[in-house]
Amino acid sequence: MSEDCAWNPDWWREAKAASLERKRREKVSTLAQPGDAFLIVTEGTVTEPIYFDLILQDLQLSVVRVKVQPGDASDPRHVIRTAEREAKDQIRKAKKGVLGITEPPKFDHVWAVVDTDVAVRNGFWNNVQQLAAARKVKLAYSTPCFEFWLLLHVSGFTTRTDLVNGEAAKRAVRDALGTEYSTNEEVAREVMPRFIPKWPEAVVHAERVHRYHHDAGTAPPANPSTELYHLIRAMNDSALKHLQKLNS
Repeated sequence: MSEDCAWNPDWWREAKAASLERKRREKVSTLAQPGDAFLIVTEGTVTEPIYFDLILQDLQLSVVRVKVQPGDASDPRHVIRTAEREAKDQIRKAKKGVLGITEPPKFDHVWAVVDTDVAVRNGFWNNVQQLAAARKVKLAYSTPCFEFWLLLHVSGFTTRTDLVNGEAAKRAVRDALGTEYSTNEEVAREVMPRFIPKWPEAVVHAERVHRYHHDAGTAPPANPSTELYHLIRAMNDSALKHLQKLNS
């Protein structure tokens, strides 16, 4: 054993942590490649589609290769089933030769953007996770809801404990903006562009929230928290290199 190791009994833990961090970064950097095709199905029918359409514009991603649409109903399980059906339909259309010339024959990444508040409160969140794994749909979930992700754009890092449900999170966004915020389409289209310049910062804040709960041993899904940064990072990595705004 080296002299350094003799004086540091926890050297192996530090080495293991460094190795895991390297593997995490490698996994993130290979999650998506420029030109990958995405299917993103959202639980919300207004706010989330508008937000993601603006992200596509900001990264100059093709709207043909990145398809954003709301799910069949405001229930994470329906969103997952919609994502699975749309992904399979894409493959079937490709086999029949009925896709547009710029449309991908399949989606490389299939995501469901969902909230956890109702599923956790009604005791079926575990079923949501199991269904997503069985249907090969990745979950980009937020607790209590999508508005916590938006809050990280305008308030910075926070683990405030008063976001007990979706309504509380929406009020927090409204207060942080200092202006009207709602899921009304007219209001959403007016206010949503204010978030877009700060999405790279929101990714960093969300990762920090994730580490905070991990270190604290908080049982998932931690309130508040969001896993949306995984999807946003993947979208960033799928853009052309000179248009990417995040390092891997």
